[in-house]
Amino acid sequence: MLKSKNNEASTHPLTEMFNRHYWLQIGLIALSIIIGIACSAWVIKGSLLKTALEQEMEHYWMRVDRNPNADLPDTKNLYGYRWETQTPPPAFKNQVLQQGVHRIFVDGKERMTVYGERKGQHVLLVFGESNVNKIVWMFGLAPLMFSLIVLYSFLWWSNRRARRYFSPITRLANALEHIDWAHQNKEASPFLGINTNGNMEAEYLKQALEKYHQVLSEFINREREFTGDVSHELRTPLTILKGNVQLCQARYGNDKSLNRISNTIEDMQLLVDTLLAIARNTTNTLTTEQMLLSSIIQDLVNDLEPVSQTKGMEIKVQYDPHEFPRLIHPSMTKMVLSNILRNALNYSQGTDIHIIQRKNSIVIADNGIGITMPNDSKVQELSSSQLQLTAKGHGIGLQLVQKLCTQLGWRVELFDRQYYLTTHPHLQLDNTTGLIVVVYLN
Repeated sequence: MLKSKNNEASTHPLTEMFNRHYWLQIGLIALSIIIGIACSAWVIKGSLLKTALEQEMEHYWMRVDRNPNADLPDTKNLYGYRWETQTPPPAFKNQVLQQGVHRIFVDGKERMTVYGERKGQHVLLVFGESNVNKIVWMFGLAPLMFSLIVLYSFLWWSNRRARRYFSPITRLANALEHIDWAHQNKEASPFLGINTNGNMEAEYLKQALEKYHQVLSEFINREREFTGDVSHELRTPLTILKGNVQLCQARYGNDKSLNRISNTIEDMQLLVDTLLAIARNTTNTLTTEQMLLSSIIQDLVNDLEPVSQTKGMEIKVQYDPHEFPRLIHPSMTKMVLSNILRNALNYSQGTDIHIIQRKNSIVIADNGIGITMPNDSKVQELSSSQLQLTAKGHGIGLQLVQKLCTQLGWRVELFDRQYYLTTHPHLQLDNTTGLIVVVYLN
């Protein structure tokens, strides 16, 4: 009943959604931390260090005012150069020194410096930036990374706890999605092997789904038994009628009326088989044939000739001269075209019906009163829920035509005749009122 799949490693969309949100949250947190560290480093190396160097230079000039021979700063993070001539030391001959804080190339590396000149003395203080990088790492990046690891560990643990409670719901949804209704009566309930892990809401949902599955399974079994009985009850009288018609044909010869009755019985047998196949969702068991669509159209026109004569209408056919055989379901194809033609004969109130066969479509046009489209539109699909047809048509009606076209992969559209002819001027039809039905083949 279920596809063989490990429930614990389920790839249900609900699980994927939680995983996506979880990793998105981690990614956003990591991005925010990286941006925060970058901003902190910029502030430390930019504003704070610039202010500190300017203050160091001011402090040095204060010491020079008190003692003209005061020593230059010489610490682990700060050292300097001093000269009294206009020519700087050899290390700075190629450097352009400007008052204030700047980054220049010193001792083989670009460093942050502050340059000042007073009372004939030229002073350049150099900051040991490598130490600051270590400080930023030790007191900035390392604690943040540690907190990030702790935070991610907590998120991973909470996610595992959340999945423990959400996974029963995910498995229940996955089991419901993969029920094989065609063979469900041969298997046990798909929800029996799902453990809810003490989650009361998931347990209530599981019980409700099991009850729903049991009721629906019983309904499907009753429907199958009913369709089987109906199939037998309908086929028996049709078989008896067909046998009696064959006896009459053998006794009275090949009479036209008897032939028509025999053809009608065969159509009814095809109709019963097709309806049961649709009800059981087993249309793939219906026979398919490689044949010309024009042969089905011609048979329909011949069968409907008495009806058209009674209605005083004429059916005109334009076949496709370049037609090629196609693989089709004869019974469903005949039912679709027959119902559309019978509705045109019974309800159009016109005089002519044109059947125009194309490569991948069939156009059926009448010159009657037409129908009222919803919202005053000129074209509407037969499957549209807005389309309300008061005339149900002959036999199974247009609702089943739409179902049959869905099974065949076809599409049916209804057009106002005058509107369709304005968009397809190559059709040799009179521009009168009426309805045009276009069946688009697969």
